[in-house]
Amino acid sequence: MEQERKQRRDAAANRERILAAAGEAFRQSGMAVDMRAVAAGAGVGVGTLYRHFPTREHLVQAVTGTDLAALARAVLPAGSSALEGLREFFTATITALTANQAMIDVLAGGAPSDADLERCLAHLTGIGQEAVDRSRADRTLAPDVTASDIAYQFLGLVRITQLVPGGEPSAIERQVELTLRGLAAD
Repeated sequence: MEQERKQRRDAAANRERILAAAGEAFRQSGMAVDMRAVAAGAGVGVGTLYRHFPTREHLVQAVTGTDLAALARAVLPAGSSALEGLREFFTATITALTANQAMIDVLAGGAPSDADLERCLAHLTGIGQEAVDRSRADRTLAPDVTASDIAYQFLGLVRITQLVPGGEPSAIERQVELTLRGLAAD
């Protein structure tokens, strides 16, 4: 009985080390990380890694699920115009994402049928709808801008972030401004 509890504690500790090593590796290098490198970083064998996470997708889901949940809690700042709220939301959220290359890779390259990506897109569309609703009063967005347009513009910024060397804040702010020009009222 004691041996079984020790094995369970060891297995739980291995899982936590794998998640920590994978989280760091994915944040630094994105989805291109080799599973052997994750196992080595966790101090376990590849077999142990695959016992806990049978596929790369299982490990990615375990690592990025928390980050996707955090993105799903992001909101349009209160008390600002539609355009200024989008500026703040886009800049803050994209800047935060630059610290996690795996999230950028998942959002920019995920399959549209992926359930997490679908939930994320639905959340972003909700934020877009809130901006469109605000713009009915403040008229800061072009009249033909839709909630979906805003969600897809955000995902476009995520893709651009993959291409910006080092995630430079000034480059990100510039891309946000260019995006907002396309959404702004004349």
